[in-house]
Amino acid sequence: MKAVAATCDAPALVTLTGDGTAFTGETVAVPGGPLTAETAPATLATMAALIGRHPALFPGDVYGYAVILPGERVAFAADRRGITHHILLSGTATEPVRRDRWGAINDGLTAMINAAH
Repeated sequence: MKAVAATCDAPALVTLTGDGTAFTGETVAVPGGPLTAETAPATLATMAALIGRHPALFPGDVYGYAVILPGERVAFAADRRGITHHILLSGTATEPVRRDRWGAINDGLTAMINAAH
């Protein structure tokens, strides 16, 4: 996760693939244009609805999804086991830290995982 975050200069949605012990992360395009910290909760809700209608968007090799907010130096992930992760990234925040939206981002990631079931 931190390796993918190191390549991000803007907020990103990441698909995590792997076997439960080793993972690869790949940033993905989102509907409606570039992801921002402000639009992340609504974008994740849209993605959850898409996954609910098209479960093939959550194939067996997808272990979870993550959102990287490089300006706030944090990332969030939700995995197939239903666990959410809050990951602190190294470096100094270049944007104000907005903890008030972190819960909504975790909820959106969890909704994406749950939509496929």
